[in-house]
Amino acid sequence: MAALTLAVERLAAATVLSCHGVLVAASAMQLETALSQALLRPELRIVVDLAAVAAIDCTGVMMLRVTAGIAAEQGGALVLAGPNAQVVHTLRECGSLGAIATYSTVQAALDADTTALITAPDTVPATTAWPINRRSA
Repeated sequence: MAALTLAVERLAAATVLSCHGVLVAASAMQLETALSQALLRPELRIVVDLAAVAAIDCTGVMMLRVTAGIAAEQGGALVLAGPNAQVVHTLRECGSLGAIATYSTVQAALDADTTALITAPDTVPATTAWPINRRSA
């Protein structure tokens, strides 16, 4: 099972959900539980801190996107904060970089600072080398 740990901070204006590890199909249930609980809060603004997420797959992205839709239907919002270059790349590839507001930091997300929005994969500096896929011949 993929390792994912979550921390929840309930602020007056938002719930900050900090994720650490990998956000993939094997860890989706942990994320779903935390997001479901955040959707029950009266202040329906959820900031998902991805700064400590090493990798995300389309299952994780879809979970975030569905929750963002539910939050919007209820008059709230789910936004993302602090993703590394690899996570931004996956968000873009899964079609969610423009669909979910993604900020460079948690504070920018809390402040809804539009100057800190990540709109393209090259706006986040790479902190690690991209993995190389090697196939056996």
